[in-house]
Order: sequence, then structure tokens, then C-alpha cells
Amino acid sequence: MDDEMEVSYSQPPSLPSPAPSSPSSAKASSLSTLPIPRLHPLHPGSQKEIAFINYVDSKILRINRRYAKKFSSDRDEVGEEASGYDDFEDVVKDLDHVLDAVWVSGTRKPKSSLEF
Repeated sequence: MDDEMEVSYSQPPSLPSPAPSSPSSAKASSLSTLPIPRLHPLHPGSQKEIAFINYVDSKILRINRRYAKKFSSDRDEVGEEASGYDDFEDVVKDLDHVLDAVWVSGTRKPKSSLEF
């Protein structure tokens, strides 16, 4: 076995690196369109909190039903509340409304000088 095969490993072609970003472009891309949260929390057990929980629960249930209908044979029946999802964009649209409501319901806790 004097004639050993020489194996050469070639480096995979390098991918081009993205263009460097400037601080202004990075800042613009990090801006969000989230709604402004509440300043004061909902009181636990209050009618507003109960209504909010029921609202979010009903929206999640509707999304779950539409997802299940995506795989059923009767997904396009007339008279139904909503048909099954056709693409991910529809899912995102429905979830976006729920997440915005949850985001708005969140409260900003003022930072005190004693908290670390």
C-alpha cells in the first residue's frame, strides 16, 4: 500500500457577507408598530379583566377551529363562521389581532430606585 490515495478536501464556496449596516438603518428596522400598552393594570377579577379574558379565549378558539378546518373535508361549507386557513398569512393576521390585544393589556411597571 505504498500508493496511498491523497484525499483533498476543498473548502465550500464562501457566501458573500451582507452589506454593513449603518446605525440609522439598524434603528429604523428595529422600530416596531406595537400598540401602546395600558398605563394601569386591570384589577384582578374586575369586569374588564373578565371581558378581556373571554375576548382572547374566543379569538384563540376561533383560530384553533380554523386551523382544524384546514384539514377537514367540509372546510368550505357555506354558513360556517369561517373557512379553514389557506395560507400562513391568514394565520398571522388572526394571531396579530390577538397578540396586539394581549400586548395592550400588559402594563408598564414603573421602575423604582430600589429594584435591581
